[in-house]
Amino acid sequence: MFKAVTESARRIWGVTVLAVRASLRTKGVTALLVLLAVCVGVLPNVVKGDGTPEGELHILLAYTLGFAFGILCLATLWAACALFAAEIDSERMSLSAVKPVRAAEFWVGKWFALLLLNAALLLAVYAGVYAQVLWRMHRKGWEEADRPASRRVTRPELPTPREEARQTLELMRQKNLTPKGLAEKAILRTLEERAQDKYDVINPGEQVRWQFRLLRPLREGAPVTVRVTFDTEYSTREHVKGVCRLGCRERPGKTVEVALDDFTRNALEFVVDTRAFSQGSGGRGQESGGAGGALQNFELTFAHAGDPKKASALMVRFRQDVALLTPGGSFEANLARAACVHWGVLALLAAFGLTLSACFSLPVAAFVATVLLVLTLVGNSVAEVISEEDASLWQNRVGIWVSRGVHEASLRAMQAAPLTALTRGERIEGGVLGASLAWNGLLLPLCFAAAGCWVLRRREMADAG
Repeated sequence: MFKAVTESARRIWGVTVLAVRASLRTKGVTALLVLLAVCVGVLPNVVKGDGTPEGELHILLAYTLGFAFGILCLATLWAACALFAAEIDSERMSLSAVKPVRAAEFWVGKWFALLLLNAALLLAVYAGVYAQVLWRMHRKGWEEADRPASRRVTRPELPTPREEARQTLELMRQKNLTPKGLAEKAILRTLEERAQDKYDVINPGEQVRWQFRLLRPLREGAPVTVRVTFDTEYSTREHVKGVCRLGCRERPGKTVEVALDDFTRNALEFVVDTRAFSQGSGGRGQESGGAGGALQNFELTFAHAGDPKKASALMVRFRQDVALLTPGGSFEANLARAACVHWGVLALLAAFGLTLSACFSLPVAAFVATVLLVLTLVGNSVAEVISEEDASLWQNRVGIWVSRGVHEASLRAMQAAPLTALTRGERIEGGVLGASLAWNGLLLPLCFAAAGCWVLRRREMADAG
């Protein structure tokens, strides 16, 4: 048994080495390297930001990495579509009938070759971007607050969107407001989608309160960053004022108060030193040698202090626009986690392309792969904006069914958004990374491998016959 596994691994490695060598000898890899070098080296200097460190980081992390990753996605998909198709067209695949190499070993070997090439290219891209970040930090002397960070994000303790949808449906039933002609499942789906993006209104003179529970307790003295994003009428923003108070339930009676009077920014952030919650602290921001201990439960209060005659109401999405940010490791480790998430997506695209390559000729496989990729992007965009009113029209049903089917099929694969997390300084949690790698880098490729190997065996038997 062990000998058979060893021999199989040796054959897989042999296929991998031959595929990597063949790829490195082509002009396509050289052209890809040049294109990626231009993207990483030229794009950040061509696209101009707002001149702030935050704007430069956004260009480097979102635009540069995003554009380079898009190039790698297309290159991986098309290269995978060519691997088997080219060998089948040139009749080199018939060698598998002579040499003791199984179809599964061919498939896995080719897939490993793409994984190794993608890992090397991703490493080069991320290293180039990181070097530019370090160079700009050194050249422009960024302050500590401007440097890229990795922070854990804690949202308020609220009912889940599904729970809120069921509660809303029960209230609608009590008030006899349930829409007619729609199934309960459709109503719940709509309510759940709206709960995720639901805006709550804060009128002048009103006050709201959120409770937070950190997954990892903080030691006393660690910083806590409060991030709140408000939306209000543009013409009255100068009259909007508010007061935020952050307290810790492990330190009752101690709060930090921050006055807010600039609502022109997209997100308001302020940092609180948790030593202000010390039992021996005499006031805001004072240090104390009081009793230490873990801090885990926090309470954030916001009071709208604007003039009711001049200021308009504030709107905020409690599930998305309110958060506590706490230290979550280094930026370098977060950058590595983002690269791993992208590598998992490329592994999925490689497996998908290889299966198409086993099924079709190169032009057909490339066409099908491109169409399905575009359909996935369009389907996800459509699924996010359609309403039940649109779905009730018979002429829209086929397109909406297709869009929702594509959205549900690809939702889990595209759920992680590493570039968004990097740009906002949010830590990519281990659970998100593990789920992404398991789904994109293992489970879905296994399904594609089974389909691709079945087709290869059928073709092999047909050629032998």
